[in-house]
Amino acid sequence: MSKQLSSRSRQHGIGMLGVIFIVGLGAFVVTILLKMGPAYLDFWTVRTIMTEVAKQPQMIEGGPRGILNAVGKRMDINNLRDRSVKDDFAIEKVDNNLYNLILSYEDRRHLFFNVDAVAMFDYQVEVKLP
Repeated sequence: MSKQLSSRSRQHGIGMLGVIFIVGLGAFVVTILLKMGPAYLDFWTVRTIMTEVAKQPQMIEGGPRGILNAVGKRMDINNLRDRSVKDDFAIEKVDNNLYNLILSYEDRRHLFFNVDAVAMFDYQVEVKLP
């Protein structure tokens, strides 16, 4: 019985330095999630808009300009003010009525002190006009 007591008396929990390290690591992860989360949510919204435009080509009036107008209107509805149809999107003609709608941009977010995070987003969808 005395061997069990002596082994338990030698056991120690996590020290104060360990607690500080775990709290600091958790704060770092939460900071990155809170700062970069909106950038990814915006990208997922734009990606959904592009897919919807590709699935409903009958709603598009005109050629490449009509595709960009349809995307721009949906971005306004979803309140995506940081992205620009003129700067972030490109249209590439593949065939007679087949176009590639290409999204390519990078988003820079300030994390803390002089540390920034840069996320690069690329997505492409084919749009077949009627």
